[in-house]
Amino acid sequence: MGKISIYDLTFREIIQGNFIYADKTGYIYDILKDNPTSFCFLSRPRRFGKTLLLNTLEELFQGERELFKGLLIAKSGYKFERLPVLSFNMAYSQMSSKGELISRIRNSLIMMAMGEGVEFVEDAYGEMLGELIRRISVKYGTKVVVLIDEYDAPLTRNIMKKDIAEDISEVLHNFYTSLKTNSRYIRLAFVTGITRFAMTALDSGPNNFFDISLVPEFGGICGFTKSETRALFADKFADTLTVLKDKGKIPLNTSIDDLKLMIEEYYDGYNWLGKENVFNPYSLLRFFALSEFDSYWPLSGQPSHLSALVRQNPLAFILPKLDAYPAIETRKAELRTLKPVPVLFNSGYLTIDAPVTIEELENGKLVKKSGYSFKIPNTEVRQDFEFNLFLYAFDPKNNFFGLFAKELPKALIQNDSSKTALLLHNLLSEISSEQHEPSEKHYHAVMQAAFIATGLEVLGQTPSSSDGKSDMSVFLNDIRFVMEVKYCKADKKDSDDREKADKALESALDTAADQIRSKDYAAPFRAAGMTTTGVAIAVRGRNEVAVRFFEP
Repeated sequence: MGKISIYDLTFREIIQGNFIYADKTGYIYDILKDNPTSFCFLSRPRRFGKTLLLNTLEELFQGERELFKGLLIAKSGYKFERLPVLSFNMAYSQMSSKGELISRIRNSLIMMAMGEGVEFVEDAYGEMLGELIRRISVKYGTKVVVLIDEYDAPLTRNIMKKDIAEDISEVLHNFYTSLKTNSRYIRLAFVTGITRFAMTALDSGPNNFFDISLVPEFGGICGFTKSETRALFADKFADTLTVLKDKGKIPLNTSIDDLKLMIEEYYDGYNWLGKENVFNPYSLLRFFALSEFDSYWPLSGQPSHLSALVRQNPLAFILPKLDAYPAIETRKAELRTLKPVPVLFNSGYLTIDAPVTIEELENGKLVKKSGYSFKIPNTEVRQDFEFNLFLYAFDPKNNFFGLFAKELPKALIQNDSSKTALLLHNLLSEISSEQHEPSEKHYHAVMQAAFIATGLEVLGQTPSSSDGKSDMSVFLNDIRFVMEVKYCKADKKDSDDREKADKALESALDTAADQIRSKDYAAPFRAAGMTTTGVAIAVRGRNEVAVRFFEP
């Protein structure tokens, strides 16, 4: 237990200033013990403590034994060997060319060499790195430690610029290959970043790195586990509870145990296959410092590659398939064809729910493969995902959308089928043909995003008492609207046949309404004492819509 800081502090500042610190040195010891050379790679979302971890390693290899007094690695019998450290942060400002990246890397190497009294013979940046490692190793008669933070930043910041990204990938490949070819001079090379897939984009250069990102033993290496949180903040809960009550933010009868559960729901839930879920440390520290539930982590910014990819195709990110995703695709992917799930997972908007087995057809046979199911980790992320990320698909400043947001709640309350259908028709007409997809999932995603963007309280894929889930439900004026969306394709030959089109829409409405009733999607809400209304929605072609309100 110690003081709380909302600023980014170094390991030394935390220890010497008696600030709260979750002891991660046991993980460091596990990496170093019995391994004369270790090449490790770790991906975690931004603001999860990757930089602090590398800073801790730097202090460790500078032999600062006193800083580690009482910590797990000091109790383990570690010898605190003093080794030279080369520390890189690849998060340079936005680069517009391969040449600029090379120049920045060379400048970093030259500054390090000057500090060690080394004059380069080599001129190429990859050879310069190798020469620096070898000559420092000889100078001190020992191996060298190389720490690289935000290794993927040069790539991900140029992810939408194909030519630049390919050039940068080549530069980084050569840089990391130099580590591989000089491995006998290296005690530890530790690389961190947000994405796992950028590592594979560098081809064979860094293939000697051990990826600990999803190794269960290292699941808690960054962030705060539940047990760490309850111990580190043990003396903070009572005061925080009192402040929140005084502000009127929580009911007066809320207990400390209730508060702990609320905090877990808001900031916990991340898992990289460890035994315990992990809290977002950035948000948790700010919550206790300010005694206020807020979305601290999302408000601190989004990874540039996520923003770029969502802007390119926002609807693809709204409802990705989360229940069964191949494990290999979370780390191996082409940068130009990234899928929503690995991007959202690496960025911190999704977390692993559980390991699953997937059956895929290969050469006419069903082959079992490992995979994961995913989920949104907590309330903080869900709110940002729903109210901000979704707005990339629908601009609230657009005059049309402002009218939609104003009129939709009125149409729902009035059970006005015609008006609701017209509003949805206008909504779909606003979506470009490039983002159109003739599938039920697409229209379900579009409508859910639009409803959320209007500020309505929306639940997606709500389980019923039977074996099934409604597409979504909307809560408005003490009424829960249980909705099911059905899609029917429009045959080009019959595109002008109004009678046939109306019959197709009516049939789709019947199917949607029957499904809501037969699977009793309204049951959970009736059990909670809510008034419920069924809403069947049918879409034909690109933007023909029919709506039916009924008693579920």
